Amino acid sequence: MALLPHEQAVELIGRSKNILLTTREHASMDAIASLIAMGLVLKKLNKTFDVTVPGYDAKELPSFLPTGVEIRSTVGAMRSFHLSIDVAKTPLSELMYDVKDGKLDITIVPKHGEWAETDVKLRAGSDRYDLVIAVDAPDMASLGALFRDKADFLYRTTVINIDCASTNESWGQVNLVDLNAVATSEVVYGFLSRWNKQHVDAEVATAVLAGMISRTRSFRSSNVTPKTLHLASELVTLGARRGDIVQGLWRNQSIPTLKLWGRILSRLEQDVASGLVSAIISDSDFIESGARPEALEGVVDELIAYAPSAKVVVLFQQKTDELLVHVHAQAPLSAVELVRPFGGTGTRERAHFTYKEAQDVHEAKGKIIASLSAFLGSLTKGFVK
Repeated sequence: MALLPHEQAVELIGRSKNILLTTREHASMDAIASLIAMGLVLKKLNKTFDVTVPGYDAKELPSFLPTGVEIRSTVGAMRSFHLSIDVAKTPLSELMYDVKDGKLDITIVPKHGEWAETDVKLRAGSDRYDLVIAVDAPDMASLGALFRDKADFLYRTTVINIDCASTNESWGQVNLVDLNAVATSEVVYGFLSRWNKQHVDAEVATAVLAGMISRTRSFRSSNVTPKTLHLASELVTLGARRGDIVQGLWRNQSIPTLKLWGRILSRLEQDVASGLVSAIISDSDFIESGARPEALEGVVDELIAYAPSAKVVVLFQQKTDELLVHVHAQAPLSAVELVRPFGGTGTRERAHFTYKEAQDVHEAKGKIIASLSAFLGSLTKGFVK
């Protein structure tokens, strides 16, 4: 009998020697918590693995999440190269190397005789990782730099794809995609429970519950199901620190973050007809408030939670010589579809692009808003039909 997807995943993890855990660009707290939960289990099993969250600053990891799993922002080298020289007839006397002008210069001296070009061979080594576990990533392109720079690695390596989104393209060799779950961390918990309930200790339970609480805004989103609430109760029974999570997510915003939010909220503009909300942010806002760019995610979450009419939130982040545009959308709208005409990238929930055509930020904002509003208007007409 053929193995079920979760059984296939267990077999692949058991056979693997080095695993890469990763997620999409602009990772959500749900995704990060899911990676930590998986990492904690792999650590208990003495598996070798790395966790990569594209562009994420590990210093910003919330204190309520379990420690013990290192998160990197980039993958690094994916494979080695081997230089071999036939020394059977011409033995080696000395080997020296130097790096000049970005090039590795290797000098080899024989004891006697000399080597021919046919005695020297260069070959690629094996891949650093033999298994990829991707969470909350709807497609391969959403992995950002990993896909752009290492696509060949992804195509030749087995991928376990874990997600809950209907937009997921089931792009892995093994797909654990549960459309009835409200968070990727809920899917992770289901997988770990079917694998071995003993894997879910208090630390793993805390990571999973943090992802679920974050994704559902403390179980206030409309898609929360009785099953979700039952699983949350199970996690608390297993030792998940719900109080610390809620305190860290909703009741413990720093003064710099609140200052930045205040600046953004005071500049909000809304197009009632299209449901588009926008604001301009400059580098001086971050400097004067003392907040980090990651704080932008929080203000968008607040807007979406407490302003139901805000179907699309657009933040214009003014840089020295360019304009970085962040677009966040609520279902059934897709942020990545909205930014596609501008060459943007991202996911259904959030995407971004860089705009360099206009000298004046207000002029650029006007053009972009007009384009997005027209696109939203065409979608509305399509829905009406």
